[in-house]
Amino acid sequence: MYNFKISNKTIGKKSVFVIAEIGINHNGSYKNCRQLIKEAKKSGADAVKLQIVNPNESYVTKTKSYKVFKRNSLNFNELKKIREYAAKLKIIIFATPGDFSSLEIIKKLKFPVIKISSGLLTNYPLISKAASLKKPIILSTGFSNLYEINQAAKIIKKKHNKLIILKCTSIYPAKISKLNLSGIKTLQNMFKRNIIGYSDHSLGELACIIAVSLGAKVIEKHFTLNNKKKSVDHSISLMPKEFSEMVKKIRLVEKSLGNKCEFPTKEELRVKRFFQRTIVSSKIIKKGEKLSKSNISIKRINSIGTRIEPRYYFSILGKKLNKTIKADVIINKKSIIQ
Repeated sequence: MYNFKISNKTIGKKSVFVIAEIGINHNGSYKNCRQLIKEAKKSGADAVKLQIVNPNESYVTKTKSYKVFKRNSLNFNELKKIREYAAKLKIIIFATPGDFSSLEIIKKLKFPVIKISSGLLTNYPLISKAASLKKPIILSTGFSNLYEINQAAKIIKKKHNKLIILKCTSIYPAKISKLNLSGIKTLQNMFKRNIIGYSDHSLGELACIIAVSLGAKVIEKHFTLNNKKKSVDHSISLMPKEFSEMVKKIRLVEKSLGNKCEFPTKEELRVKRFFQRTIVSSKIIKKGEKLSKSNISIKRINSIGTRIEPRYYFSILGKKLNKTIKADVIINKKSIIQ
């Protein structure tokens, strides 16, 4: 897997990159946006993501989406101040462009990464233009099949290989039964040199925790100050306390996963001999007597002395002892006539 940096964060290594998806949950308010960023930072998010759209370029007039984005947009000066505020708080900020003019705004704002939303995955002209900026790209895969995802990835890879692909189910809200989180493994196998993560539209935190346990290296979750507000995104968003709990659990999952090597920990090695079994005498064995199934057994015994492990049981049958021992005494190499 190809690791790279977004600002000061290395993506794809041990620590999961957690994104608080603000989108337009600021409702067009500069003040609300600042507060959301502040709370996201306090809640443990590594980054916040906005949605920048030119309604006239992205939507047909009189559509619901046109009206929503027309009244919930921030102007360039507000976005510039928001970027500076995020820098002050030391939290990464970036955005999804809805169109070419929005992409130009992102370019001017010098955001360190570009997000391509699920609804834009087949907008190959926009993806190509975004990739030409040479910034890392996060690609959400809701609505799309593997062929479409691969085509979008190919366009990006012609420019660079700093690509994050997010498993996503674009239903609002998405039922747990519809998430198909095993798709994370499918994407990992298909895009071995790219980073795979998960963008969640379900209620609660469970799906994100499961995704991390499946190997997701990036988590994107909607974030709000009030999930009772009218809006699709508010209703599927976590509030600060909930988001903070999710991040804590993600960090615990990271610790529990460790690495792919199977080996005893240092703590296990310290107590290994006290839990694993040892070959001992099951009764008095006299000097010169042969070891047999009737006079030796395999038991757990508290001792720090040298011992013979059970795997050597059959190889010592028929061997003789060089001294007499009582029952429940460890049989070691020194007590066997060689």
